[in-house]
Amino acid sequence: MRIFNASPLILILEEINEPDLLEKLFQLDEVLFVPERVNLEVSSQKARANLEKLLKMGNLKICKNCNKDTFNFFQRRFPMLDDGELTVISLAYEYKDKSCFVIIDEERGREVAKKLSLNVRGAFGLILELYNKQIIDKERLCSTCRKIDKSNFHINFKEIGYEWVVK
Repeated sequence: MRIFNASPLILILEEINEPDLLEKLFQLDEVLFVPERVNLEVSSQKARANLEKLLKMGNLKICKNCNKDTFNFFQRRFPMLDDGELTVISLAYEYKDKSCFVIIDEERGREVAKKLSLNVRGAFGLILELYNKQIIDKERLCSTCRKIDKSNFHINFKEIGYEWVVK
């Protein structure tokens, strides 16, 4: 189970326009969820169109937001997070399944999720997982990462030891 925050969706569905990467996650027998609150954050025309297509195909599912008490608890504890991040983290915390991943790119949200012992991945982590499991090849990995590198999203591939993917 993967619960998505808005930024990885916007990166994949709009900035690099590669929605098939999310379709490929199904080859890993993964269920992909977008909380109602996060769904509202994906608002650009291109991202929205790609998201709607994936929803119609059944590749992504909209899930209810987390329990209000859980959300409020985490909101008081971590006021620096936005509502989307709080919702994703709260849902994963409520789910209490070690196979559940939160898909968050923002550093603060990732740090909080790790403090709560949740499994965390970002957009690049998903793409790298597809490569490591031989669902996409090296050429696709590198071409996708070059698109990310030219996008409005900032992933420092050199800092994380993957500068070879953008050469």
